[in-house]
Amino acid sequence: MVTIREIAKLAGVSPTTVSRVLNNSRAVQPEICERVLQVAAQMGYTPNAAARALVKKGTNAIGVVVNNLHDPFFHDLLLGFEYGALKSDYHVVFCSALGKSMEEKRKYVRYLSNGVVDGVILYSVYLFDEEFIRGLYSTGFPILLIENTVQAVQTHSIAIDNRQGVFNAMKYLYQHGHRQISYIAGKQDKAVCVDRLLGYRRAVEELGLAARSDYVRYIEEGSEDGWRVMDAFLSMPPDIRPTAVLCYDDVVASYAIRCAIKRGVRVPDDISVMGFDNQTIAPSEYTGPPITSVAQPLYEIGYDSIVLLSDYLRGDRRERISRTYPTSIAVKETVAFCGKEGFDKERGGVPSAVWVGSDSRE
Repeated sequence: MVTIREIAKLAGVSPTTVSRVLNNSRAVQPEICERVLQVAAQMGYTPNAAARALVKKGTNAIGVVVNNLHDPFFHDLLLGFEYGALKSDYHVVFCSALGKSMEEKRKYVRYLSNGVVDGVILYSVYLFDEEFIRGLYSTGFPILLIENTVQAVQTHSIAIDNRQGVFNAMKYLYQHGHRQISYIAGKQDKAVCVDRLLGYRRAVEELGLAARSDYVRYIEEGSEDGWRVMDAFLSMPPDIRPTAVLCYDDVVASYAIRCAIKRGVRVPDDISVMGFDNQTIAPSEYTGPPITSVAQPLYEIGYDSIVLLSDYLRGDRRERISRTYPTSIAVKETVAFCGKEGFDKERGGVPSAVWVGSDSRE
């Protein structure tokens, strides 16, 4: 391995001068700088990134910690991270906390913040991450949270308007004639699941729908519970059976649809099903109709988080990063007009107005 001392000896300068040249210092005369660079290239010198980080007090890298890099949900988000890195000229180090525990996240962040990266982006949806986030914030190390906030802690943050997204989905179903709309909610240890359930309840109230407790059921184990919950909805008496089921994510919706098809119930002719996330990659082994869903701009979030944080780290941006992104309705094949009410008979059963906007708050 070629050293700075060897380059200095061949170039006829001091090791300090070589160090200044390799670290792009302006305190070296141009002709000396050119000579040192030529010698370094001829000798095949490769800089030590860790050592340069100590000298420059920076690594030109950003760490990204997510719960599971292999989850299809993260496909567009990761793509955004990568293209954001190209735009910002920052390197990205990915870490996958498969255990989802605070200790596992701490382990990665301790590693990353020990001279490996200049800042960390943490995809953190779990409410129990709060203690960990407070501790990290107290160190002063730059951190950007995606899909989580902690009260009284002014970290950089980027989030989806989950409440409005679910409200929009409910309004979309309502304007397709549905009045008996049930909801499959995620575990309430996730901030996004709490917000999405609040969006459902707000829609029930504002749209004047029946606030039935048996229309809201929760995932207890994993996404496969969507099958169990849909089975329970389909077993309800015909007069109160839901005409539409809104699910807190697309994977749960895929299991709900599989259950309906297995029972001989047509989707969307007999029951409509809607998801959230608009995943680019279909859930595992799902072969049903494309799922109408609430789309969130995951690529843009990944891209923007890298670009905005790199601007902050370089000093080009001084204010705290805080953004909330709107959602839109991805119209596909699992929602149909309901035959029970809400139809304009003169127009062949099609409602006089169909809402498909992105975030109207009318």
